[in-house]
Amino acid sequence: MRILIVGATGQLGYTITKKLAEKEVGLEIYASHRKSSQIEALKKIKGIQFREIELTQPSTIKSGLKGIDIVISTANTALPAKKTDNFKKIDEEGIIALIDEAKKENIKQFIYISALPFTKWDDKIPLTKAKRIVEKHLVNSGLNYTILQPTAFMEVYFPYMGTELTMNHSEVNTIQRPFKFANDFYNGIRKSMEAKNTINIIGKGNQKCSYISLENVADFCVNAVNNTKAYNKIIPLGGPDALTALEVKALFEKVYQKPLKVKSTPPFVMRLMSGVLSPFNPAASNIMAMNYVMANSDAVVPNMDKTAADYGVELISAENLLMGKAGFTK
Repeated sequence: MRILIVGATGQLGYTITKKLAEKEVGLEIYASHRKSSQIEALKKIKGIQFREIELTQPSTIKSGLKGIDIVISTANTALPAKKTDNFKKIDEEGIIALIDEAKKENIKQFIYISALPFTKWDDKIPLTKAKRIVEKHLVNSGLNYTILQPTAFMEVYFPYMGTELTMNHSEVNTIQRPFKFANDFYNGIRKSMEAKNTINIIGKGNQKCSYISLENVADFCVNAVNNTKAYNKIIPLGGPDALTALEVKALFEKVYQKPLKVKSTPPFVMRLMSGVLSPFNPAASNIMAMNYVMANSDAVVPNMDKTAADYGVELISAENLLMGKAGFTK
């Protein structure tokens, strides 16, 4: 069985590729990448093959899908690698072109990594707006689809609170990409907890989120491969606990063994910045919009114990993730 991971150079795509390569014999794993992508980490994974796909170039999609049985798409431009990357061309039109070509190639299963809906806010966030359009297209494509809708990744969201801890032992960067805005922003806060004893929170920090580990998203994806139970399903994903930002703060205090002061940014600042940035930096605008929504709404996924049991996944709690990254267990 030939499996193609589109977006394999990102942390999630890389993790899925690695887990599949370690899973069992009988699988042919193909990691797709752009011509300009860094693939050194992928080259260290034994037994995988490579295919070059640029989602804005239909000819590369066509050649990349030849002979493939299952497609896993993790590609997105939330943290763009090129100035020309945008949500319309890649996250929407590019993935739709991938789906259409998969249909022509009679792909057995198409697994799409989406995101948990923000209900009334979806249309105001470029990334989630594109994902809803793609989900609808995939559902109506006639392909056997599996749509995974995870909440915020701990390894991606927590660093913006002011820490490098969750990036420890990561083979591929979770948030540092060739995107100047995000890099500049993160570099200004990356040691807030360690050096300044502060944690960055948007708003009051009282909205709940079922933060999920990127490792668990990869686990669900791998266990959905060629699994008829996952065919034609939309599966919301979250971690084992619904936590507020203040509860996450308490976990960091336990790890660092010191109190942390809250540095709070009013949500309206995020909304204002999103509007100001929208005309000339849509990716930065998207980040600000997501921060605003996260500060004003819950993102809780119920019944995750059952979902995890159904797909043979052992959920990682925020506490265990942080303890593990810090080098000791709970």
